[in-house]
Amino acid sequence: MTNASVVRERLYSAKNDEHKFPVNYVYDYLGRCTGFLSLPNLNLNEHLQSKRFLRMGKFSSQKNVERSDHGIDLLPLAAQLPWATGIRSCRQSKYWELCLDTTRTLLEHFAADPSAAKVFRSGVSLAEMSRQELGKKMEDGWVKFAPYFFSDSDPKRMRILAVLMVFIFIFDEFWEMHDASSFNIVYEQFIVRMKSGFTPPVEDRTPLLLLIDQIMAEIKELDNASGHLAGRLMLDEMVAFFSRPPPSKAYENMEDFLLYRHKDAAIDFVLACTAFSLDFPIDIRSPKLARYYRLVKDHVSIANDLGSWAKEKRAYDRGQVLYLINTVDAIKNFLRLETENAAIAMAYALQLQVETQIDDEIEYLIAEDSLTDNEWRFIDATLLVLSGNVMASIVMSRYGGEENRLMKDAS
Repeated sequence: MTNASVVRERLYSAKNDEHKFPVNYVYDYLGRCTGFLSLPNLNLNEHLQSKRFLRMGKFSSQKNVERSDHGIDLLPLAAQLPWATGIRSCRQSKYWELCLDTTRTLLEHFAADPSAAKVFRSGVSLAEMSRQELGKKMEDGWVKFAPYFFSDSDPKRMRILAVLMVFIFIFDEFWEMHDASSFNIVYEQFIVRMKSGFTPPVEDRTPLLLLIDQIMAEIKELDNASGHLAGRLMLDEMVAFFSRPPPSKAYENMEDFLLYRHKDAAIDFVLACTAFSLDFPIDIRSPKLARYYRLVKDHVSIANDLGSWAKEKRAYDRGQVLYLINTVDAIKNFLRLETENAAIAMAYALQLQVETQIDDEIEYLIAEDSLTDNEWRFIDATLLVLSGNVMASIVMSRYGGEENRLMKDAS
């Protein structure tokens, strides 16, 4: 059993006490089925600790380069978390309370808005889904993703990222529960407003639609002020995510499954959000970084699927969602494994293999020395997205549920 006082006292260094994002749950989602696997020794850990990536490119001659003051370092191994990755560095935004407040405000708009009140075949509406989220202790739920993913974002951009994460979770949960015709209604009502060239009507806008249009305008203003289109590209990836086809009934092999899972997990959107958070343009389809990006997408998919497996399988078995799109399930079927534990172990082994491949690719890129300083900064940030994904999966109530709540230590 995880020691609550150890987690709360050792996850943060003393100088960062004022920025603590409370951890009330710890979920060991691997359980005892991966004990024969060992975490790999990765060179990238030393590079992250020494901030080497921040000194690459045109900054190669500088000795003292720091990440932004918007985030703080976490110490998951010192806190004895069931750390399910060989990537040891992890960070958190200082602005988690801003994320929480922004999320609550937007959910309140959804809950009260008549345009979100239509009841669909599942028996629920977007408004009802939002009310259910408001009834939970949100700081323990999916609100944790943005502060752990985008730790170096400034407050203005973090607020926008928090808004977009609400869209991702509310609309995607709806997508999983409904067929294409039902989701098209949501698409035309809300998502179309995020498309390039959309002009909001002057009249007949509810407070929710006004707020959405305001956020879109703020993103455009930030792009204009920065002189690049990171915000626009981020929105394009969100629209593409909500335009993806439903999953196939069967996949020929693991490669085909993972390529679809990349789309289904919104990983291009996450990469675009990372660039937006850092306030610089990045080509997330650059040939120079194609192999690195592919491995990052594999890692996010597999690691997230391991954390969410029990929750997703339970929802599917109960008929609460139409699809079960999870690496653990895919591996179990492809290899015809007898038990879920065997599939979990194989999925985790695959994740660790991907980590060694990421490490090898980074060493190749260092030796080749052809990336720009922004591309090296992006590698630094995306590696922290990978560890942030694991961190969120461990400490959210969303995946582990009440049985994994940290209890107060006996005095």
